[in-house]
Amino acid sequence: MWKWTVFASLSILIAGCGSSGPMRADDAPAVELADDGPMVRVVWSANVGDARTPHHRLELALQEDLIVAAAADGQVTAFDAASGEVQWQVSLDVQISGGPGAGEEGIALGTADGGILLLSESDGSVRWRSRVSSEVLAPPAVGQDTVVARTGDGRVFALEASDGSQRWLYSRSVPSLSLRGHSAPVLVRNGVVSGFDNGRLSALALTDGDPAWEATVAVPEGRTDLERMIDIDADPLVARGDLFAGAYQGRLTGISLGSGDIAWARELSLLGGLAVDSSNLYATDAEGRVWALDRRNGASVWRADDLSGTMLTAPALHAETIAVAGSDGYVTWLGPDDGRLLARHQVGGAKIAAAPLEHAGRLYVLDLDGRLHAVEIDQ
Repeated sequence: MWKWTVFASLSILIAGCGSSGPMRADDAPAVELADDGPMVRVVWSANVGDARTPHHRLELALQEDLIVAAAADGQVTAFDAASGEVQWQVSLDVQISGGPGAGEEGIALGTADGGILLLSESDGSVRWRSRVSSEVLAPPAVGQDTVVARTGDGRVFALEASDGSQRWLYSRSVPSLSLRGHSAPVLVRNGVVSGFDNGRLSALALTDGDPAWEATVAVPEGRTDLERMIDIDADPLVARGDLFAGAYQGRLTGISLGSGDIAWARELSLLGGLAVDSSNLYATDAEGRVWALDRRNGASVWRADDLSGTMLTAPALHAETIAVAGSDGYVTWLGPDDGRLLARHQVGGAKIAAAPLEHAGRLYVLDLDGRLHAVEIDQ
C-alpha cells in the first residue's frame, strides 16, 4: 500500500487540534504582557531567501561563531553571529528540504530528491554529494566523523564524513498514514538516536547501526488511521544522560539514555519540541500550549495557554527566559518560574517554523519568508 501523507499545513494540523484554520501574523492572539517585561532590541537582520519547504525544516545552524541559513532554492549563507556580516554565500543546484546541520566535519544539507551534501565551513564549497533513498525533511546530524540522515521512507543513513560513502542503513516500517515530515537524528557518544512514525525510538551504534535499545514512546489508539497517528515528529532531546522524547497524539517520556528504560511518561501530544535546563523540561504541544515539567518525573510545574491555537516551535532558553516562536510570526518570551508572557517581537508577516537559536546571549529567528533577526532582550 502506498503511504499516505498528511501535509503539515496549518489547516490540517490545527484542525486536528480543535482550531478553525490557519493563522497569519495579522491574526496574532491578543495577549497580556507582564508590566515589568524586558525590552526587545533587533541587533541585525538579513534576508536569506524563501524558507518554505514540504515540512518547513530549514533551520538555523551554529558553526563556531557563524550562523548558517539555507533557502529552499539552494542558496546557503553564513553570517558572522556578532555583526551579521556575510562571511560566505553559495548557490547550489538543488532544492533544499532539510538542514542545515553543522558539526566539526562541515555543514550538511538534505534535498527533496534524496540527496545529502556536505559543505566546507570555511567557504561553503561542496565537499561531497551522496544519495539516499528518499527526501530528507529534517537537518542531518554531523559529528564523530559521520553524517547521519533520516529519510521520509523511515530509514536512517550513516555516511562517512570524509567522502559521503554509506557506512550503514537502518530501516523501520512506515504507517499507512503519518504527518508530513519526521524528526532529526540526534548524535550521542558513539551512537545516534532516531524517532520514527510508529511511535518508537531507536538508539543505534555509529560503527555498524546495530540497535543498542529500542523504546516505545507511544502506542496507537483510536478507530481511524487519523486518530492512530503517533509520529515522533519533534526532535528527541539529550541532556546529562537523560533522553526526552514525545509523540504527536501520544506521550511525552523521560528515558535513560544508557538503557532505554522509560523513567516516566505522561499523556501529552508533542508537536513543537523540547528544551531543558537543570530542573525543568519545557515542551510545546499540538494545541499551542507551553509546558514546564519537572525533568525528574514529568510532574507539571506550570502551563501557559496564552498562545493556544498557534503552531509553536520548540522552545529555546534565552537570557533567563523561555522563548518560543510560531505561526503568528511572533517570538514570545515567558518567565521560567511561572510561564508569564514577558515580551513579544514580530519578525515579519510570515509563519515561523524553525526553532529560535540562542548563542552568546542573542536569539536568532528565521521566518518562512527568509527574514532573519538577531535580537537581544534588556531586562
